[in-house]
Amino acid sequence: MRLPRFLQGVLPLRTQIVPIASIMAATAANNFLAFAINVLAAKNLGVEGFGIFSLAFSLATLLGVFGDLGFNLSMVRLFNKYQADPEKQTYVLGSALGFKVLLLIAVATVSFPLGGVLARHMGLDPGAQGLFAIALFTGGLLFIWSYFQSYLQAHRLFRHLAAYILAYMGLRSLFLLVAYRFSSENPMAWLMATYTVPLVVLATVGVALKGWGAIMVAVGRPGASFPILKELLGYGKWVAISAIAYTAMPYVVRFILAIRGSLEEVGIFSAGMTFALVFSTLNTAIRAVFFPQVTAFQEEQVRVFLARLNRIAPYYAVFVVFGVAALGLMQWLLLGAEYRTALPVFLVTSVALAGVIFLGFRTMILHTLMRPEVDAYVNVIRLALTALLAYALVPEFRAPGAAVAYGLPLLIGEGYMSWYVARRVKR
Repeated sequence: MRLPRFLQGVLPLRTQIVPIASIMAATAANNFLAFAINVLAAKNLGVEGFGIFSLAFSLATLLGVFGDLGFNLSMVRLFNKYQADPEKQTYVLGSALGFKVLLLIAVATVSFPLGGVLARHMGLDPGAQGLFAIALFTGGLLFIWSYFQSYLQAHRLFRHLAAYILAYMGLRSLFLLVAYRFSSENPMAWLMATYTVPLVVLATVGVALKGWGAIMVAVGRPGASFPILKELLGYGKWVAISAIAYTAMPYVVRFILAIRGSLEEVGIFSAGMTFALVFSTLNTAIRAVFFPQVTAFQEEQVRVFLARLNRIAPYYAVFVVFGVAALGLMQWLLLGAEYRTALPVFLVTSVALAGVIFLGFRTMILHTLMRPEVDAYVNVIRLALTALLAYALVPEFRAPGAAVAYGLPLLIGEGYMSWYVARRVKR
């Protein structure tokens, strides 16, 4: 397998390229299913129902990101750090999983009353309490699912990881067929079929097969486990801050749309974002493959890499123009007249995400320079700016205003980090 031309001579071929490619393929297939789920949900639930489903999904995703606390990346890093000490590796795995299981129990305990509070705050029907409770519990299950993926990465069981991702896709497809057959107009059925029930299965299997022994070791030696847990929390703080702030941006926009606009506008925004997220999926795949190599660059390799990025910029721009046009046409044809007003949302967010993909090649160098705090600070500022812009623009401009509130801070933040990298490299 050949690397893209602009990376040849900078990024060496690695023996891991086949397992990484298998993970990319599995992730792409699962993301395509998520895309199809959103399209089917939008058509079957209607604008208001899809808006409620999007809010519940947003709540689960946000909670899953918050509950990670940067543990996943930190766990892999510390597992490798203690590769000469298998006992400490077990403490790393057991401490992380034990902490996440406690968080899941806490979330399950408060999910129903908190779901009612959220439903009332958003002015929704009391029936939404159960949906939001399930969404909170689903977010807690994401703690365990993300741990399990990191466990397999730490052990470098990449083909196993790809298989489990495909199993997740298969379970979602199976339960989606059941929900579609018996309750196609119920947002809770869609959420449970495509997220909650498959995650229950995978979390149970994962803990039983891979994690239970590590938990027992960690619980049996708390004196050795607590320092490891402290190290996990300390290492992951910048990763957690950055990931939480960045992931929260589109979901904060949805919540503000629900409060300052309407559920119909949430549905329109979510429909537009569904097609724009094809670019986000591409970004995830690219970073998964190239991030480890780019962050290992030496100074001269960084300079060569940035110069080659500048040369391919015009070709990438042509790719983006054709990609946006093709996806916009797909949205126009697939979602029908009810969602035609989502096209401006798609155009704004797709251009922003496409820009972030390209600039993201440059901003990966922040980690080569060992400056993860810059990424964290920028994402916190981006989140605040997104919330302020959404609050100001939504009442008058509705979903298109929300798209601007999301896309503009994305580009500004990535542009600043790209400038920061260029300045540091020139020193």
